[in-house]
Amino acid sequence: MPPKPQQTTPLGIFNYGSLQSLMVFFSVPVSVVRPLLAGTGLEPGVFDGQALVNLNFERYSSFGSTYTSVVNELEFNAVVFPKYKAGQEPSLSVAQYLSGFDQSKTYGNYRINVPCDSAVAVQAGSQKYGEVKFVASFNFAVPDVNDPGVSTWWVRCYTTPAPPTTQLPYIFDLKVNTNAQGVPAPLISAFSPVPAYANLPVKKQTHIVTSARVVFGVFKSWFNQETKPPIAALPTAAVTLTVGAAKHVMTKQMAGVFKGNPPAVGVLLFESQPAAASGHTLLAAKV
Repeated sequence: MPPKPQQTTPLGIFNYGSLQSLMVFFSVPVSVVRPLLAGTGLEPGVFDGQALVNLNFERYSSFGSTYTSVVNELEFNAVVFPKYKAGQEPSLSVAQYLSGFDQSKTYGNYRINVPCDSAVAVQAGSQKYGEVKFVASFNFAVPDVNDPGVSTWWVRCYTTPAPPTTQLPYIFDLKVNTNAQGVPAPLISAFSPVPAYANLPVKKQTHIVTSARVVFGVFKSWFNQETKPPIAALPTAAVTLTVGAAKHVMTKQMAGVFKGNPPAVGVLLFESQPAAASGHTLLAAKV
C-alpha cells in the first residue's frame, strides 16, 4: 500500500508590509550543528561536505486592523531538512543552493535562536509558530533608500530590551561590506520561497512546523561561482563576525558554531520596493 499523506494543520499566514533581509552564510563542520538539532526531528543539510548556517538580519513592517508594527530581528539559522525525508534531500553544492536550485524546497532554516526587539513579535513567533525567540535590542547602521550614503552593514545585538546608552557586553557584532575588494559582482538569485522549520508542542506532543516565506521578488547575491566544489570563501574584508561576552545561551551557541572564525561563503539580500515617494522642492517665490 502507498504511504498515507502527511496530516497537516494550517496555522495561518503572516503578511509583510515591507521587508529588508540580509542573509550571511557560513560553511561549518556538521559536528558543531548537530547538537543544536537534538530532539527536533531535523538533520543538518550537507553542502560541499559541510553544514551551512546563516545570520539573517531582518527589518520588516506589518499592518492590521488595529495595529502598525515595525520589527528588527536576527535569525541564527542552520540549513536543515526533516529526518523523515532522509534519502530524499537533493545533492547540491553551496553555490547551487544559494542560486535557488533546491526546487523541491526540502532544505529550510531552523531558527536556533532569534533575538527580536518587539515583545509582540516574540510572543506570536514563539507561541503560534514555535520559533525560539527572545526580546533583545540592536544598534545598527545599514543601507537604505532614504540614506544612500550608507553602503555597508553593521549590526550589534544586546540582551537588554532597549539599546544601551553605554558600552555593554553584546551577543554578536556583524559587519558586511559587499563592496570590499575581491567580492564578486552581484548576481540575481531566485531563492524564494524561503522554507523554515520549527517545533511546536501541542497537547504534550511536539510537532514539526514548516513554513515558507514567499518573497515577492528576487535576491541580490554575492558568492563565488564554482568550477567544482568546495566553494571559495568570500574575502575576509567582506564579512566580520565577532561573538561577544553577553551572558545568554545564544552567545554560547554562536561561540560553538563559529569557533575558529569560519569564513563567510555567500550573502543574499532582499529589499522590498518603496510603496510611494514624496518629493519636496523649495520655490523661489516668497509669501
